Amino acid sequence: MKVVVTGDAIERHEKTLVLMNHRTRLDWLYFFSYVFHARILNRQKIALKAMLKWVPGLGWAMQVAGYIFLDRHWETDQVHISNILSYFVELESKPNILFFAEGTDLNEGSKKSSQAYARKSGLAEFEYVLQPRTTGFTYFVNHLRNISGIHAVHDVTIAYPYDVLQNEMDLIRAGAPRAVHFHIKRYSISELPENEEELGKWCQDVWAEKEALLKEYYSEPNPELRKFKCEKKPKQDSRTALLLLGFFAWSSIIVLCTYLLIISSFARYYALVLTLFYISTSYLMGGVEKLEMTLFEQHKKPRELWGRSRKADNQAAGDATYDHLNRYLAKKDSK
Repeated sequence: MKVVVTGDAIERHEKTLVLMNHRTRLDWLYFFSYVFHARILNRQKIALKAMLKWVPGLGWAMQVAGYIFLDRHWETDQVHISNILSYFVELESKPNILFFAEGTDLNEGSKKSSQAYARKSGLAEFEYVLQPRTTGFTYFVNHLRNISGIHAVHDVTIAYPYDVLQNEMDLIRAGAPRAVHFHIKRYSISELPENEEELGKWCQDVWAEKEALLKEYYSEPNPELRKFKCEKKPKQDSRTALLLLGFFAWSSIIVLCTYLLIISSFARYYALVLTLFYISTSYLMGGVEKLEMTLFEQHKKPRELWGRSRKADNQAAGDATYDHLNRYLAKKDSK
């Protein structure tokens, strides 16, 4: 699979929200290729459907990685978004959060629903993207802005010049697409309006620009010649050797674990305990990431109390020293 990236870079030191159109269910997977070679894969977070946390193995790994699972119930999601974004700031991490404002991938059904909503709301009808859901986007941006957790918003437009593999079954049957193109445009957080309504309008305008960009892209009938008209390319390091090493290491680990599960009762019991842990944590706590945040809060409070107590003790000790010095100077002056 050939990955072509044009436009602005996502810098390693930046806290950023990454907006992307959701052409297929697999867009996030292909985007990993860019963030890996840009050396920011370790900071990658994704806001995604809560149902994915239940996928054995993959869903558990995403919980451990601190992905942001959304239930599609705004009252519940708003609290979780606030908590986990504040948690990232307290950890002094610099995440790049991938956010699909459309909420679902582009297919015939979702496109009809999006166009019907546009007609009802007096908005432009799109062919290449869906109408963005601005409520979540505006809350993400303004909450991150309020807690100093964002430097920029990166608008990413994804396009497939040849074949479009819509879902996981397409990927299994046909393999990876021949090529994926990304175009990235960076907006400093200072460029975005603070008013919620104006920020939602800004998001709508960005999506209108995406529609125009993709319309021009697909107007080229020859797939070989399709490209985003931008000569600027973000810096990427060639990390093919590391990628191959990782593939070999993980393949070896999978083979070894499978072998141990076959021959070792201890390995089977260990796997059972881990499975029960992830399932029970998902049911009781809402996921490993929520358990982690709860433990962090419980650990943080005693430290804060200890810090305040120590500060008070130091202040008291300082006051006592100051009083002793005053008495000494007064006694010296009287002589």
